[in-house]
Amino acid sequence: MLDLGKKGFITDIKRNSLDDGPGIRTVIFFKGCPLSCIWCQNPECMQLNQEISYSSEDCINCNECSEICPEDAINFSLNYPIIIEKCTYCGKCIMHCKTKALKFVGSFYTVKELLDTILIDKPFFENSNGGITLSGGEATYQMPFLHLFLKQAKSNNIHVCLETCGFFNKEPFFERILPFIDLVYFDLKIFDEKLHMKYCGVSNKKIFENFTALLDSKSVKVLPRIPLIPKITLNDNNLNQWANYLEDLGIKKIELLPYNPLWHSKVNSIGKSLQFTHSEWLDAHDKVRINKFFSAFEFRDI
Repeated sequence: MLDLGKKGFITDIKRNSLDDGPGIRTVIFFKGCPLSCIWCQNPECMQLNQEISYSSEDCINCNECSEICPEDAINFSLNYPIIIEKCTYCGKCIMHCKTKALKFVGSFYTVKELLDTILIDKPFFENSNGGITLSGGEATYQMPFLHLFLKQAKSNNIHVCLETCGFFNKEPFFERILPFIDLVYFDLKIFDEKLHMKYCGVSNKKIFENFTALLDSKSVKVLPRIPLIPKITLNDNNLNQWANYLEDLGIKKIELLPYNPLWHSKVNSIGKSLQFTHSEWLDAHDKVRINKFFSAFEFRDI
């Protein structure tokens, strides 16, 4: 079994980002999340276990992968050919795939490997007041590894921004993670607890507790972010509740995250089924309505 205190499970590292914190940033996408939001735009980051992605566009139907598979776990009569119940993730099919139609989702990094990877970009951080952004998934879901990595990142004077769903154990977070964080982007999705459980899979009580505890600590800048999901978070009641709640807390600046429907194909590539099929971008009417609710706050145009 993988010791996540020694290795981190990372799905992607995106360089030269200008949208995930100040300056030029390198975004690290951690695999695994305690929430199961049905609109998740990084579905490959949700589960903290190995997965294989399949691209039908890259597949040339040579059938070598199914012939080499020791578990007979590949069947191309299925839309997603990997039979998950049989697959042991030995990787033989991936090694024999000429076109890379089959790939492991994510890679394992030691602290040194991940640090060496991001230090390549340090000149860009220094020239732009940038740094690294921890995303996912949920980086705090791999807290033992994250603690060790952040100690090394801060010893190299790297600015660290954490993008979080807010669902983490408060005591170890405040002790092992927060001292190494410079900025927190804190997602606030659904105000109503029952609806949060319906669409995100967990209660939001811990999220509220962690949010107010961070604000009370005054140890780090916290920027609340509200995802604008049609038919779920983008209803008048939810928007009004968040606006009133944040205004009562004295919050002046927020971030609004417009819905991006381009994630749907990711779900099929890892053998999952879409639970949320809305495929349209926000329209002008939505934007007018959103601006009305959050007129008292500073935020970027959506």
